[in-house]
Amino acid sequence: MTSPAGVVSGASATPPLRLTGADCFILALDRIMRRNGQHGLNGQTHVLLDGAPDPEALQAAATRLAAAFPVLNAKVSRSFLTLVPAWKPARQSPALPVRCWREPGSNALDAIETPSLREWAENILNRPLVAREGCRNLRLDVVFLADGKAVLVLTWAHLLFDGKGAELLVGALLQNEPLSADQPRTSKNPAEAPMSLRKRFATAKPVVERFFTLARNKYRSLSGPHPRPGLLRFIIKKLDENQTAGVQNRACDFTSPLFNAAFYLACAARAHRQAFLSRGEDPPHYVVSIPVQIRRKGGATTPFQNCVTVLFFCLKREDLDSLETAAAAAQTQFEEMMRNRLDTSFLHVLEMMKLLPAPFYMRFVGHQFAGEITSFFHSFTGNFAVPLDEVFGAKVLDAHHIPAVSAPPGSGLFMGIFKGRLSVTFSWRENASSEKEAGIITDHLLRDLTGDPLP
Repeated sequence: MTSPAGVVSGASATPPLRLTGADCFILALDRIMRRNGQHGLNGQTHVLLDGAPDPEALQAAATRLAAAFPVLNAKVSRSFLTLVPAWKPARQSPALPVRCWREPGSNALDAIETPSLREWAENILNRPLVAREGCRNLRLDVVFLADGKAVLVLTWAHLLFDGKGAELLVGALLQNEPLSADQPRTSKNPAEAPMSLRKRFATAKPVVERFFTLARNKYRSLSGPHPRPGLLRFIIKKLDENQTAGVQNRACDFTSPLFNAAFYLACAARAHRQAFLSRGEDPPHYVVSIPVQIRRKGGATTPFQNCVTVLFFCLKREDLDSLETAAAAAQTQFEEMMRNRLDTSFLHVLEMMKLLPAPFYMRFVGHQFAGEITSFFHSFTGNFAVPLDEVFGAKVLDAHHIPAVSAPPGSGLFMGIFKGRLSVTFSWRENASSEKEAGIITDHLLRDLTGDPLP
């Protein structure tokens, strides 16, 4: 049966949605975070509007979304026979209320006052998503700003969505895209093809050997290797269209057009080095993992699951002395990893580790890397996946993500482009960094990105 929006609905028709290998890493990390007072790995997507959206139309869309996708209220459970984890939807589709908030100075009626958008967003990200507030894996809010604008906020469980998936989720909510949780998956994951265990081990071997090489490097994260509680904080920096065009041109000057992400990684690593230098430290290595999408281009796809493989980079201290050497080192490593198909190799490692319970999964990672997961989290998602112009009577001005981070590593730099404007989000845990260090990191990052000197 189909809903008025044209999306397939009905929990009974939906087969179990199995976790991908990347999902299982997030599952283990999420549970370790909850055990250490970090409230799980959630993210937010902010859509800035020039005014208030039609509240009835928005609520109707949220209701249709919850009815169409029972997985939004699902839990993870493991099969007793195969031990493969999968989403188990609730018996009934939940309500998905849209809550309204207003900054001081806003004239919005029937909205709860909150100090500021940033304080409100940090408060929500520092709380677990719970079923009594709607869906277990998604929350919807509208925050009315003092200048008359409004922000539609989607808070989502990273276990169910990656960054591109969150953008597809926005399309499913706001544009009534014909997406369905029970469609065949459209990721291009070669690790899911039938294969003998011997061949799978052989395919996974190259990335395992790289792990052993990385583990010998002496790298550090801002939080250190031991998980502990700490509130999540974030800073967002926006570039205008001219500045963004200049950054994109610089990326092509420093790196190959096939992997411009090497330029953004180099900038992020150099910015983190400045934070260590302000502490009187200078670690010899920076190990960073970069998620790479495996969703197929074109055709209908679902927003669900972390459909990524991961590439692991190691930049030496001397690589970071200049942007040219840092970008060249990242580019060279990317080309080498592609020649050796480490992207596919890592998918097989993730597939084999799916059966491990969360404590054993993270113990294995911790043993291999002395408690550190990575030097910092980083991703460049490129252009926003879903084109947005108008949302229920309000014009869309901007959109960006605010990913949460665990400690370790305690910090992350995330970048994306919407309508020709680059946004930079720096997220950190209070036990890992300070507001001053956050300023050092973002200032140095913007200088490298744009080539402009600091004021």
